[in-house]
Amino acid sequence: MTSRESDTPMDEEAISPPQYAGFLARGMAMGIDILLIHLLYFCCLCAVAAALGGHFLNWPDLLSSIFFCFIFFPLTFPLFIAIYFLALHGWQGQTPGKMFMGLKVVRTDSGEVPPGLAFLRFVGYGLSALPLGLGFFWSIIDREKCAWHDHLASTRVVMK
Repeated sequence: MTSRESDTPMDEEAISPPQYAGFLARGMAMGIDILLIHLLYFCCLCAVAAALGGHFLNWPDLLSSIFFCFIFFPLTFPLFIAIYFLALHGWQGQTPGKMFMGLKVVRTDSGEVPPGLAFLRFVGYGLSALPLGLGFFWSIIDREKCAWHDHLASTRVVMK
């Protein structure tokens, strides 16, 4: 076998374009992540309520813990969401939803997503969601199936 023949499979892999994830696969991954975020946050909130209220032997302790959680929730839930997406996208380019769906976030040059780019992408989620989710639906008509936050951060969601 010549050196040219041994290089061919590797060259074809390097040249083959990535398979971009479509709107439905991305939406299902986001749905899984939203469900998981709420479940994790609820468990954290219950742990905080239990720690504050003891064993809930009396109603005043239980009610004060529930009231605290209602105040605590709107202040900390956005931070919890940000940490979830920033940590997972910046660490391995995937959230559990994306892992389940076989998707990964990469840079346009197919490199790993650094934490700064993950932050820019997360900020872009807000921009994509603001006009009635139009930025997310943009991936239906985009040639590379990119949403607005992907264009902002120069990232792509690809099939693994």
